[in-house]
Amino acid sequence: MKKLFITLSLLFTFSILTAQEGFNGIWGSDDTSYMTTIIASEYKVLNVFNTSFVEHRVITEDIISRDKNKFTTELNNEQNGYSVIIEYILKDKDTLILKYSKDLEAEYTLTRLY
Repeated sequence: MKKLFITLSLLFTFSILTAQEGFNGIWGSDDTSYMTTIIASEYKVLNVFNTSFVEHRVITEDIISRDKNKFTTELNNEQNGYSVIIEYILKDKDTLILKYSKDLEAEYTLTRLY
């Protein structure tokens, strides 16, 4: 019984520690020319930025909170004054759900491109 408890504890700890790594990658949607790049370590999401080769722009996001299968960022576009809070939820290994609030109230789905 003791071995089972230790094994389950290690499994649970490992799943929490590596959960953020699942966000790693380049994500896209047919709804926009921007691709979202997420850089994550084993333990946390480190950086999020959006790149458009059509508009020749890169917009970074500030990470404001992290959880096991989700994290939240703030995006401020200084060119047009647009500001949103975005909650990223990892639906499965190739699908992200983004919930926007503040200047835009919407929900989008991104698919892993790489």
